[in-house]
Amino acid sequence: MQAVPIIFRCDASSDLGWGHFRRCYALAEVAQQSGRYKVHFLCRALPRGLEKKLKEIHAVVQVLDEQATLERDLEVLHSMFDLMSRKNVIVCVDHPGWTSDCLESLKRDSRVILMAFDDGYQRHYPVDFLINPNLDAEKLAISASSTAQQLLGPKYVMVRDEIHTLRQNPTERMAESFQFLVTLGGGDRWGHALKCIDAVRQSSSKFETHIVVGSQWPHLDKAKRMIGNHPRIHLYEDPSFYPQLLARADLALCGGGATTYELAYLGIPMLTVALSPHQVPIARSWESRGIADHIGSADVMTPELLYQKLIYWMERDQELENRGVAAQKIVDGRGKFRVLERVAKFIQARKSAAA
Repeated sequence: MQAVPIIFRCDASSDLGWGHFRRCYALAEVAQQSGRYKVHFLCRALPRGLEKKLKEIHAVVQVLDEQATLERDLEVLHSMFDLMSRKNVIVCVDHPGWTSDCLESLKRDSRVILMAFDDGYQRHYPVDFLINPNLDAEKLAISASSTAQQLLGPKYVMVRDEIHTLRQNPTERMAESFQFLVTLGGGDRWGHALKCIDAVRQSSSKFETHIVVGSQWPHLDKAKRMIGNHPRIHLYEDPSFYPQLLARADLALCGGGATTYELAYLGIPMLTVALSPHQVPIARSWESRGIADHIGSADVMTPELLYQKLIYWMERDQELENRGVAAQKIVDGRGKFRVLERVAKFIQARKSAAA
């Protein structure tokens, strides 16, 4: 059986963050492994670590110019369809900049099976599959085609393989000292992680702090100077062992984006901050379920406030453990398999109808 092309249209940058790419990548991994699909990515230039990930799954990558318009996006996609010469081409769009008109343009091509990720954007979705994995997705007023299959809620969270294999019960973590992880993602161009260094330096308690940043983080040199030779503050630039750092944490400070779902899958309690307005509802939803302690906008987070939160939670081992157990009940990590199963059935029905 000839593989069906599946094209992912997403970007990752310090402005946009990496969450859109990561959930596309999780779906791409399992699609490629199945042998039924040939994976393609259309994106603007990616950070080096993400380029490496795509090479590992043998994805075909086409890079857009940084100044490419939405019209150019569509032109490139249509040219890719023509080169593929297939009756069925899956296109998965995960991009906040795309409009309803762009999606409609793709849907008019009879070859296209169109999927889109939604994060509560105010747009209409003329698609075959609409995926919104967020906690309160089923409560949103979503505008989509009457025939669109709406895959809503955390049962459709995409968990990457490197995260998937590390799940364990929160009672089984056995680190000798408390492990505090700071992971504010590709969107921390303002340098909020520097406040975490300040907060940890105030403490006389012995615990380990792990701060993960991107290799292009503009505050890297300042962070290194602030840490100096501190024995219990560790700074990592795009570490290959990032999943292991997530899995070993007793408490994680993160933005209210895609990372919250990976942490929930692993059973890691969270302190959350909103790095952008769209992260506020996600962070508040986790707090309302008793999984996260939401600090608020990252702008209002001070070293003093973070230090108080950190000391408070370090003294509440049992409550942290309970939060981790509750989080794992919400995210089971099977989302990518559920989505591909629905897509396979859709393609089969389409072939049967054509026959």
